Amino acid sequence: MHTFSPELYSKQTSNWIIQNAYQIQENNLKILNLNKNIVIPGDDSNDLMRALSRVVLRGNATLVNARNRICNPDHLPFPRLFRPTLESHHLKHFHRKIKLKKPVNWVFSGDSILSIGADIVSPSESPTHAWSDEIKKQNPLASINFYNLAIPATRWKDLAENTACPPWWGAPSTKNWLDYIISLAPDVIVLWFGGNDSDGLNTKSMDFVIDRIKKEVPFCDILLCVTYLPSYGSSIGDYNTIDGQIGRMMAQNYTRSYARWKDIGYLDFGRWHRMIRDGYDPCEMSLTRVIPKSGTSLPAFDHLLEVENNVWQFPACSTESGILANACTDWSIGFSFGSSPKSFSFPLSKKSEYNHQDFCKILLEKNRIIVSLEGRHHTNSPIYIDTGYNINPSETLFFSITLKDTRLTISIPRSDWKPDAGSVILGGGFIEIFDMHIPRFGGCYNPFIKLEENTLLCVYNLCIADSTKATGGCERFMPYVTDYDLYCASVSAGGSNHYHQNTYGVRDSLAPVIRQEKWTTDIVSQSKFENIQSPPTEKDFNKLLDCLRHSGIIEHD
Repeated sequence: MHTFSPELYSKQTSNWIIQNAYQIQENNLKILNLNKNIVIPGDDSNDLMRALSRVVLRGNATLVNARNRICNPDHLPFPRLFRPTLESHHLKHFHRKIKLKKPVNWVFSGDSILSIGADIVSPSESPTHAWSDEIKKQNPLASINFYNLAIPATRWKDLAENTACPPWWGAPSTKNWLDYIISLAPDVIVLWFGGNDSDGLNTKSMDFVIDRIKKEVPFCDILLCVTYLPSYGSSIGDYNTIDGQIGRMMAQNYTRSYARWKDIGYLDFGRWHRMIRDGYDPCEMSLTRVIPKSGTSLPAFDHLLEVENNVWQFPACSTESGILANACTDWSIGFSFGSSPKSFSFPLSKKSEYNHQDFCKILLEKNRIIVSLEGRHHTNSPIYIDTGYNINPSETLFFSITLKDTRLTISIPRSDWKPDAGSVILGGGFIEIFDMHIPRFGGCYNPFIKLEENTLLCVYNLCIADSTKATGGCERFMPYVTDYDLYCASVSAGGSNHYHQNTYGVRDSLAPVIRQEKWTTDIVSQSKFENIQSPPTEKDFNKLLDCLRHSGIIEHD
């Protein structure tokens, strides 16, 4: 630990941070203490990001213009692993093969993270080795054939299309990438994409790949991987920019939410990576109430508001911790309409690379509430649900809507209940008419409510969070690795300085997520019970007595 006082310097600038960050590293230390409650301005430069990647900032200072890098208060605990994400039914075909003592074909596929091009120093230091190692430890007698069929610099779209197999696979020249995977009749296939897809992840390609595997290899378990973020100290591409980091967060969110929606097994490497490097859990958050502000679209709660051009934008109001409602990822709102519209909608995510945005539309045209999710994710599995609830258009229409992490809930009051403001805020007398983990990209965006026709709106409550930032309302931790620890390239440890992690990164950010899962089956082999006899009956006891009397060991009655 090394402590410096910024007050000794004439300017609290990024030059001071850069100088001391490198000095700390040269002394084989990692912690830069900024214990004064001061503001330290950065210059938003790549040089600053490279310096920050080498240290963990501790203390109460506020860092600005540093691409969302922050100081971490001393009281924060170190991260602890979240509960396992796999359930037994996600590996049912694998478990069946293990029980039958038959060989298992296990395929790893995806982009460069799993490939031999991941800047590893040895096959033993790859993510696939850590994964297969744990599976073999938990299933020591099983016969498992592991295939690494990952290709660097690829996306979901590449697997869905006619991508050729590398020559070292020995695959027939007539088969493309996905054809070859399917021809192996895998019992388990692991799919890892997202880093190259970013917010341009092609959901139609993702659907196509997964649907084809399910159709042509019906007895195959599919596991998805939530990728991790690239180094913010990188000097290539958009890795070290806010947009580049958030773009990968959107790919993380979609993979995670898609798996929950479809009930597909997944491993959340991205979540653990953010916990140990960035010091917060993006999936565990608290929504806090915004403070209304005059001159915004929310000057006060419980007041009728004019809706401009049929769209009510979330306001430029913040919570007490500074989170802005017009730049959030998760939210909960209670409101009512002055008159019942035919329909209204709201976005579920930030616009993607291709300017797409996912929406939830609520139809009220025939006095029936229908929920429809519109966007790229529902092409093969549309979400269109008749809730079975009716409305009375002559009465005030109340809604309570929450979009938190991957779960969307929509509630209305009971038909015989006339809620006041307190009931809307707390949900008293409300019933859920829609409750589902939905596929969405997330990302920091400005939500809004779009009406089919103009009407007045009354907002009673608005709570928000921003999971793209450590200070956005998520559970906080003390980072225990630096960005540089994970990615630093060296002859001894591998790594790329950009996206591929070195052997320490694989050990610290990937292996724990793999090793905490249960890869063995609960089914116990029948052979273990072959020598166990049932409890003796009364007949057996009488036979024993006769034998003992006959041998003179005991006397007759």
